[in-house]
Amino acid sequence: MKVGKVIAATGVRMRTTAVAVFALALAIAAALAIVVVLLEESLDRSVTESARSTGRQVAIQLVREGARDLSASDVASTGDTEAVTQVLNAQGRPIASDPAIVGHPPLTSERPAVGHETIETLPLGLNGDGADYRVVSQQVNGPGGPYTVISARSLEPVTEASTRLTLLLGLIAVPLLAISGLAVYRAVGSALRPVERMRRTVAEISTRDLAARVPLPPGGDEVHRLAVTLNEMLGRLASAQAAQRRFVADASHELRSPLSTISTALDVSGRHPESTEELVPVIARETARLRELVDDLLMLARTDDATDRPSRTEVDLDDIVRAEAERVRGECALDVEVRAGPAKVYGSEAQLRRAVRNLVDNARGHARDRIRVASSVHGDLAVVEVSDDGPGVEEADRDRIFERFVRLDASRQRGHGGTGLGLPIVAGIAARHGGRAHYAASDEPGARFVIELPVIAVPAEEED
Repeated sequence: MKVGKVIAATGVRMRTTAVAVFALALAIAAALAIVVVLLEESLDRSVTESARSTGRQVAIQLVREGARDLSASDVASTGDTEAVTQVLNAQGRPIASDPAIVGHPPLTSERPAVGHETIETLPLGLNGDGADYRVVSQQVNGPGGPYTVISARSLEPVTEASTRLTLLLGLIAVPLLAISGLAVYRAVGSALRPVERMRRTVAEISTRDLAARVPLPPGGDEVHRLAVTLNEMLGRLASAQAAQRRFVADASHELRSPLSTISTALDVSGRHPESTEELVPVIARETARLRELVDDLLMLARTDDATDRPSRTEVDLDDIVRAEAERVRGECALDVEVRAGPAKVYGSEAQLRRAVRNLVDNARGHARDRIRVASSVHGDLAVVEVSDDGPGVEEADRDRIFERFVRLDASRQRGHGGTGLGLPIVAGIAARHGGRAHYAASDEPGARFVIELPVIAVPAEEED
């Protein structure tokens, strides 16, 4: 178990080190191959040029004097089989050879034309080991000629040099890879040390206390930005936790009130059966209030649930505005003004209708004489406006009223039996549809609420 934990803790370091060492090994291998190839090409050209030069010297002598005075010393090279020279007559028989190959048959069967040469790589077997030789053949004319001059140089020194260089570079590469791997391992460990501190800090944070924050490492690198992001996430979690606790406390308080009233009424009814008829309206009213509160809580839960995907279609906001205006006009004696300009959005018709209805009901509860409901398009936004001529909302409270269970001292809700969730539901529905709901300042007395949503069809002209 401990070994597994150690591997897991150092996995990033080990993987990074392995990748770095592997990449460096590939680079060294490529460089080694290039160096060896270049060395071999250079040595190969040198061997060829040496064989050509030796054969040319013998050829010059043959052109001047022929083979009459040609001795073994004239064609002797190094005295061993590493470099040998051989002269053939017109019949292709050796007439002069390096002392190391006296009596040896012709080294090659090639007979180039006069003034030309051939270059071959052949295993001559002069040392019994099958080593390759670079063989340069030249044809010249001279007294008693023509003659073929064959000069051969062993390629074994080239192979030995390449092998030695490869071994040398390989020996150098081993400690270089080890040092590089250790350096990368330590560097990655140093870079990940702040991450490990952040991990320990986050592991120690409990769900009951989200006030702790991870330490910020110096600099503005990726690790620093990770720490900033973690702290922002913890801040959001703390805020969400506080909101959740506040929501649960407020919901419990709101549910307790109607439940307490119903419980008391039932208790009184049990003790005094003759008062049951008088208590029925109280129980019905509190039951309706309780049902309204539960419905609002469920709607808020749906607007908060990112996984909830209600069916969406094209929705005409002007149709919703007209329908809600007609509804409230039939339920009260207020003057209801409607300005339904064409405005089409994409979303859930039921939720959008609920949002507009909440604003209209909110306005009806606080209007003195008049309600105005309007829809329009401004740029790329479809706008629904609901205003009333009631007491309005103080500027300091215009953002707070969209928070859950918030009721103002002037109470645009409590005195009218509201749950404190109507406007938060409006804000949640607008946000789920990519828009927003807010309180808009107005020169006229009263309150003015606005829903702004992305429009999908801009009308050519608006209807009054």
